[in-house]
Amino acid sequence: MSPLVLAFLVLALLTCGSALSMLWTKNLLHAALAMFLTMLGLAGLYVLAYADVLAVAHLLVYVGGVLILILFGIMLTNQTDPATGKNHLMTRESARLLPISIGLSFFLGLFWLFTKGPWIHNLPVTGESKLREVGLGLLTEYAFPFELAGVFLLIALIGATFVAKSHD
Repeated sequence: MSPLVLAFLVLALLTCGSALSMLWTKNLLHAALAMFLTMLGLAGLYVLAYADVLAVAHLLVYVGGVLILILFGIMLTNQTDPATGKNHLMTRESARLLPISIGLSFFLGLFWLFTKGPWIHNLPVTGESKLREVGLGLLTEYAFPFELAGVFLLIALIGATFVAKSHD
């Protein structure tokens, strides 16, 4: 077995296992950490597919931004139980048959599409990276919108912190 196939199998197992863990857990903090592992595994799969720009964008946006906001939202939310006075982050029991059936049908449909399509043998795969061009573009031509988006995200984070803590 080649190292590339082994790396793919490990990343696929990490991604699918943590996604199932995110589905089955009742603890919100554990679900957020499982989501972190899922997003990290997806970024690794992008790297294996020679989509390095997409992998870096995925790490920056989802792992670095959205997941941190979710964790801040969970930790800053006051969820004390009135009876005990303790903080608990558990969710209620919900139906699991519908998400599993939707995920399984989506997986089977994609599997059928990828194995039956004639285009699968004609995909151009090059080892050249486009990350340098994207980095230069973000630092030269698109520097102002990039910094403006960062300032807006910082303002949103400060506002979310203020709203979450204003009830104390």
